[in-house]
Amino acid sequence: MTSALGNLSVTLGKKLKASDDFLKGKHNLLAQFDSVDDLVTDETKVSDGDRAAIEHHILQLRAAIARTLWSQEFYIGRSLLDDYILHAAKTGGGNVPARVIAGLAAAGADRPGFVLYPLTGFGMEMPAIFAKESNLRSEAIFRTAGFAVSTQSNSFESAAASVQRMAHGLGIRQRIDKWDLRHFAYSARWFGKNPLMLVRITSFTGDMYENQFIYALKIRVAAAHLLMMHALSLEAVGQLERYRTSSFVNNFETLDIAHYLIGEAIRGRPISTRRVPMNVSPLELARLSDVSATLSTAALATSRMKRLLPQVTRALNTVERGYFLHVNIATKSKPENRLYRRLVTALDWFRQSFSARANESEAIVALAVAFETLLTDQYASAIAQRLRRRVGICMKGVPGLAGYQDSVQAVYYARSSIVHTGEPDHATDIQRAQVAFTRCFCAVAERLASWTPTANNAMGTLLGDVAGS
Repeated sequence: MTSALGNLSVTLGKKLKASDDFLKGKHNLLAQFDSVDDLVTDETKVSDGDRAAIEHHILQLRAAIARTLWSQEFYIGRSLLDDYILHAAKTGGGNVPARVIAGLAAAGADRPGFVLYPLTGFGMEMPAIFAKESNLRSEAIFRTAGFAVSTQSNSFESAAASVQRMAHGLGIRQRIDKWDLRHFAYSARWFGKNPLMLVRITSFTGDMYENQFIYALKIRVAAAHLLMMHALSLEAVGQLERYRTSSFVNNFETLDIAHYLIGEAIRGRPISTRRVPMNVSPLELARLSDVSATLSTAALATSRMKRLLPQVTRALNTVERGYFLHVNIATKSKPENRLYRRLVTALDWFRQSFSARANESEAIVALAVAFETLLTDQYASAIAQRLRRRVGICMKGVPGLAGYQDSVQAVYYARSSIVHTGEPDHATDIQRAQVAFTRCFCAVAERLASWTPTANNAMGTLLGDVAGS
């Protein structure tokens, strides 16, 4: 949960106090500039020594303010923070961090916006042909997880209305101007043709690619969320017939995905939308959008899924937040940095095991790597036995445990055969193993709160299996 923006504060330690005092002493000099860009490009008003010192102290304060804001999920871009710091320092009153946070709160920088991204391969259960009525929906909103998805509509009007409903369902109250979406859709061929994912995020930026690393992380985690729900619902209700899923009916989706849409909730006007190029490789673009899953709003409403889905949401929220705090925001905790990197990397391999562009062997290899990344600390002998044992620890008490362990072990042995001979030599139940990964990931995430960081054997320590590491 985020704290109220206006209640946040930055503790001024010795170094930050020195930076604050330095800028306070230079307020008359800083008053000559309207922006940090003016300051760094000036060649006449400030000496090179003063400019370098001013830049250093602005960066020191900016890093501290950003850590405070970002840790509470207020993603204010670096360029905006720089200008806020400059304007606060120009007053000469000192305590720049408090002034910056107060200014951001007054400007309404706590208002949520969104990032809108297309999906490929995703579908939702459709009513049977000639069905007179149905409680199935073409949208699913996961408010606690902070995202929503909808099927392709092949209509601008329907897609725009769906975006409005998803945003409102996630608590985004400001209006989205339909004509902004229309302007965007002229160049974004995927708007309407592809399923849509809308992720709620409180983000404000001044430069083109600011905060893209945050958007990419949230999209990766939301995609993993959909795939975990897909795996669990398949186990519960079975595979849908092709004609019952929107991914196979009236599907004209495109891979021409060069941009995504950002919505920033600026006070006193409709949400400000901006088309941003994806500054990633074509392969990463394809992987971000590739969510070959089918959801059913009827299956999600069953008692079993209502019990399991909160566990998935808590686990992914915990890992996303831990990754952001210990990887994206630099900390001195190397064990936590390494562990959260491994957890998110395991999620990426898990996602690849569902890829519509992967054959069976590629899916097996991806899933085996996902398990090894999740449940082992380093390469050592007896990996298969270690995986089996740790799946048992994670899934203790789950009915059919031995079957899940068998499926994971079979995937590992098949992966080894593929690596050495090019072909699997074991029959595998990939769907069952994907369910096992989902449950193991949730069990690992649940233990993170009580984990004492250790330099070695982090997963063994977390699972109480150090002797078997």
